[in-house]
Amino acid sequence: MSLYFLPDYPSRDFLAMAFNVDGEGNIPAIYSSLALLFSSLLLGAIAHVKNLDSDRYKNHWKILSFIFLGLSLDEIAQLHEHLIGLRSVLNATGVFYFTWIVPFGFLVAIFLLSYSKFVFHLPVATRKLFAAACALYIGGAMGMEMPGGYLASTTGAENVSYVIVTTIEESLEMLGIVVFIHALISYIKTYVGGVSWNIYIPGKHSQVTAHQNIGVPALSEAANTNLLR
Repeated sequence: MSLYFLPDYPSRDFLAMAFNVDGEGNIPAIYSSLALLFSSLLLGAIAHVKNLDSDRYKNHWKILSFIFLGLSLDEIAQLHEHLIGLRSVLNATGVFYFTWIVPFGFLVAIFLLSYSKFVFHLPVATRKLFAAACALYIGGAMGMEMPGGYLASTTGAENVSYVIVTTIEESLEMLGIVVFIHALISYIKTYVGGVSWNIYIPGKHSQVTAHQNIGVPALSEAANTNLLR
């Protein structure tokens, strides 16, 4: 955005590239990848506890953890861009110019249908946060990708309109992940009982050198014993 609205200044092009939310391998991309990875770790922690309790939806949590791990890898490696070859196959243009949204749209629809019971079993507060996070993230990733594709196919990507659309798109995605992380941490604190972390540093005696509860109470005795083995 600074390239269009701010006068020239030292290192302008470098900073614009480093902080371009639509760029690859730069600061926003790394941040988004790490946020998705953190979500995957939180989901994995919940899945582990649910597995210890033989919870009915333990596999749903596990699958979610792997999905977010995949999203994290995709964010940093832009794997979905390899589907660009579908454009010529589908003769796609306009809002479907970025053709990856076609197969991903079907996958999202299947995911939402298969996870409907899981979502409705969640506590009301968590369910609302999950729904808000989902709407923000999918609305950004796919909803804003369509007008972005239309602009890219008609006027090109080197214009302020396209930059505004992509900035809104990436901002919605980032906000969605922030809301999702908040939902997971709140769920862990309120309904799981917390997660304890042990830090092992190799040394002379190879003993535990630090133990910290990350801002939440301990798990139930049985689950905590298994988790910390």
